[in-house]
Amino acid sequence: MEQEEYIVDGHRVTHCVHLGDKEIFLAVQQDAPLPFYVGYMEVSYELGLARFSGIGGTTEYTEAWELFIQRLQKQIEQVRAQRSEHHAPQQLLTEVDCIRDSRAGDYEGKVLVMRPGVLRPEYWNAAHQLYFAVGGNGARASGHGTKVFCINIYTGEHTYIRRTDVMGAVKPDRLPGWAKEKAAALRQDYQREKAAEKQRLEEFLTARREKETGETLRRPRAAQTRGKEKGGER
Repeated sequence: MEQEEYIVDGHRVTHCVHLGDKEIFLAVQQDAPLPFYVGYMEVSYELGLARFSGIGGTTEYTEAWELFIQRLQKQIEQVRAQRSEHHAPQQLLTEVDCIRDSRAGDYEGKVLVMRPGVLRPEYWNAAHQLYFAVGGNGARASGHGTKVFCINIYTGEHTYIRRTDVMGAVKPDRLPGWAKEKAAALRQDYQREKAAEKQRLEEFLTARREKETGETLRRPRAAQTRGKEKGGER
């Protein structure tokens, strides 16, 4: 498949690197007053569109690369700082850490493992792989959608992942030590919320049955009255 070509102000993007939360680009246009652009780009791969920001221009190709490298170095430092701040564990989970055939089952209420192949290399660790599934069409084996609403076990962030990006449910004995307590807390919250939902549903159904019962008890008397009125007319 051909790589998408992105144009910014007539400049064609020739190089780009995505590291951390930013993608850095270098773009060129031979006849422009500033032939070389360096900046950030945010790509929507589903739509094939890109948004550009922080653009700097120069007439020197080597200077453009200096700008590119400076911005890349900032991203390297940012990723390192995040790892140091959050003490992100570097363990990487694979298919052997997942319950066999769990990928074909329901995901809701389970700890899921993301495939390393869908993550950028700087995120190849269990902290960015483990998610607790709470719902979504993709969480059901028979669902028509692919979105699985979940919570990142390491950061606590509420987000969604695609069912196709999941290797399976993690084996309990392969769950890293740092994740066990967090997963247990998320499971308790999930079970508590499910119990509350069940109670609300039961209360709703009870109220509806009581309403229908009351209407049923009143209906025969109304029907009897109409019957007498019809008999009187004959």
